[in-house]
Amino acid sequence: MTAAKLSNGLLTIDLQRELPEEKKPRPIRIEARATPRTITQQ
Repeated sequence: MTAAKLSNGLLTIDLQRELPEEKKPRPIRIEARATPRTITQQ
């Protein structure tokens, strides 16, 4: 919880979700070799 405020009888709570390192998004490198291809239409 980062903050809480009571205004006009309404309680507002600010939350912050903390993700463990293993659940955070990480970049994945994809290597592809470009091979020349010929496409023929029949």
